[in-house]
Amino acid sequence: MKAMKNVIPVFTAAALIFSSATGTYAMTPDNVVDRETVYTLLHSDGTVKKTIVVDWLHMKGNGNVTVTDFGQLKNIRNISGLEKPVVQNRQIIWNAEEVKGERSIYYSGNTNQPLPVDVSINYYLNGKKVNASSLAGKSGSVKIEITLKNRLQQKKSISFAGFKGAKHQVEKELYTPILSLVSLNIPTEHFTDTKVGDAMTVMTGKTMNATWMVVPNPEETITLEMKGTDIELEPISITLIPKLPPVPEVPVKEQLEKLAEGVQQISSALDQLGDGANQLAAGNRQVKSGLNQLSEGIGQLNQVNQAHMGLVKQSIDTNRQLLTLAQNMAAKNSQDANLQALIQGLKGQQQMLAMLAEGGNLQGQPFPGLNKMEEGLKGSKGGVEQLGIAADQLEKGALNLKTGIEKLSGGTVEMKNGLITGLNKLYEGEAVLKQSKTAAEQYDTFLGKPKGAKGEVRFILKTDPIKSVQVQGTTEQKPNTNNKEESISFFEKIKKFFTNLF
Repeated sequence: MKAMKNVIPVFTAAALIFSSATGTYAMTPDNVVDRETVYTLLHSDGTVKKTIVVDWLHMKGNGNVTVTDFGQLKNIRNISGLEKPVVQNRQIIWNAEEVKGERSIYYSGNTNQPLPVDVSINYYLNGKKVNASSLAGKSGSVKIEITLKNRLQQKKSISFAGFKGAKHQVEKELYTPILSLVSLNIPTEHFTDTKVGDAMTVMTGKTMNATWMVVPNPEETITLEMKGTDIELEPISITLIPKLPPVPEVPVKEQLEKLAEGVQQISSALDQLGDGANQLAAGNRQVKSGLNQLSEGIGQLNQVNQAHMGLVKQSIDTNRQLLTLAQNMAAKNSQDANLQALIQGLKGQQQMLAMLAEGGNLQGQPFPGLNKMEEGLKGSKGGVEQLGIAADQLEKGALNLKTGIEKLSGGTVEMKNGLITGLNKLYEGEAVLKQSKTAAEQYDTFLGKPKGAKGEVRFILKTDPIKSVQVQGTTEQKPNTNNKEESISFFEKIKKFFTNLF
């Protein structure tokens, strides 16, 4: 009979578990929101002392509803109602009776699961590293270094469209963004000359509240310096939120794109101008070659003209001698008609030779002499030589133009490549930010959540205070004999829980 009494409770418990899993509470809620708040007590150096998870399950449905949450928890406690969970491995099963529209269950439990961010805190007094406890009651220059290290690392292949839609793919080591708010109350009665860096500060009476906002990627260190007297420090509070801070869009992206396109057009135009400069230099070399040939031809023509001039001068001298001889013969024989005709012919020929050499009028028209032709040829040769010099200068100018265009083109190409590289980095940064934002949104639970549930998780960390050890009197307290916890209101339970927590 006694054995039967021992067996009955076992079968009863098994039946309750079986019915909870399969029958009476088989109904699943229409909608579940799982909000986790992770409270962690830290030692003064940032190492974890204790982690408590407070889970708020908000369900919508009607009737008897079963919600299966997930997580490795110990000392699970319902802090909002009388429901008792059924714990099977990592499953935490809650059975809510007679749900009318919606119901909330708040429960807590302890866990040893590592936080997404490691905290390390170092203390210095007068330049020497010390333990936090040894600061209490001391005076001097204090420095506190708070280092946050992100543990949520993952490798991602990121694809994005770059300049003019070009496809790019990069491998990146990303860290899930954890917005970290570090807060400390600094009593101005104990501390002066406070240096808080980029912290936001608010004065409340004689207390300065300093709050730093960082996103460790993967690591950030906050430094606080001040001068202390009879040092005491309140707990350092750290709030961790999986979230990417708002990042303003780059307003100059479109302008940079237009600038890159404009520089690209300038680069193309400079290439064409460089080709033109090459053609100009080549054409100028041809002109210079033609001028050299022309100068040589004029020189040869001038040599021929000079030879003709020499012959004419010889003919003039010969004709003068013949004329003198004929005139002498005519003086002896004045009646000789042939001599008179010869003299007239020689005189006419002398005039023609003189006109050929010096120029004059022929039948009322100006007739250039060989001497004028020589002057003209010399002038032409000089002009051609000047053209040759100008052609040399033009060729040098064309080469200088080509060199300048090449330098300008090189600088423009470098500018274009720099702009395109910068724009691609900008597009890459936007893709990384988008991926990081997605990672933060997906990190919506610390321990686990019901299937299909919407999740949200926050972390609140707090260190031990640093206070001088004082001898305190003891007061006798009467034990609380009222065990009727059910008589305490829900809000009083929540208040009592959080008061005991910290």
